[in-house]
Amino acid sequence: MTKHTPLQSRIRDQLQRRFGEDLHVGDRVNEAEIADALGISRTPVRKVLWQLQNEGVVSYEQHRGFRLADATVDTLEADGERDELLDERVMRDMALGNLSSVISERALMQKYEVPHGILMSTLRRLMRDQLVEPSVGHGWIFSDVSATALENGYNFRQILEPATILADPYFIDVEAFQALDRDHANTISNIDKLDQRRLFDLDAKFHRLIALGARSTHLVDAIERQNNIRRVNEYIGFVRLDRIRESLIEHRNIIAALLRGERQVAAALMRLHLQISKDETFKHIDEDLERVRAGELQLLK
Repeated sequence: MTKHTPLQSRIRDQLQRRFGEDLHVGDRVNEAEIADALGISRTPVRKVLWQLQNEGVVSYEQHRGFRLADATVDTLEADGERDELLDERVMRDMALGNLSSVISERALMQKYEVPHGILMSTLRRLMRDQLVEPSVGHGWIFSDVSATALENGYNFRQILEPATILADPYFIDVEAFQALDRDHANTISNIDKLDQRRLFDLDAKFHRLIALGARSTHLVDAIERQNNIRRVNEYIGFVRLDRIRESLIEHRNIIAALLRGERQVAAALMRLHLQISKDETFKHIDEDLERVRAGELQLLK
């Protein structure tokens, strides 16, 4: 199995997102765009693309560059067999507070009794979800997703997000909000068919778009950090589809108020939405964590 550096993993994750969303089989892969998005030179991007050609994901044509040959996103997600069981075990330990310091790859391999390749596949997927990041040394840093961090995050968001909506100037991207509203409507209609990751990603996309309206990178970064903190714990709660459906309806009401230009209403609805979400989360969190501890509740499905 091929060992990838953290930079190569970042490049592969960026390519995975492009292949999954923007590109179709036969489309040209723009090396410069990938490099610019990551703030790096084209050389490491090209190196990864040559690796992907060997794996059959892209093809190379002289004077024309690389083109997408296989749109199957899973091709990028593992060097060998995808081990979702390990993903599940790591996320369970994060939820239970068992991965709260810098941990070396060797220690992780010993803890989970897996080879290096399978461990790296899981770490790459967790990096994609912004749940883990490489440390300056050779270890890995796992996000703090404890109940305390989650509660502090809700308190912070109840101040931040309504204030963001009321900030001047605030830009309402009509097309983006209309598209997001359509995504919400479609998800509500098909909620039984979607997994936790898809549901969380839509939720995170909504809150990020709210932050983008203030046109402040600091606000967007703050929302992204909160999304990371709540990701694992909200995966746990996403088994309660009735609440998720209600939450998406609350999102649509906020979007509708914004599209009408009623920012005061939207801010009030956001504050109420976050309070309901917080109450619902902590109403069940002890029970949910006990079910995770007993192995009765899957974080991935």
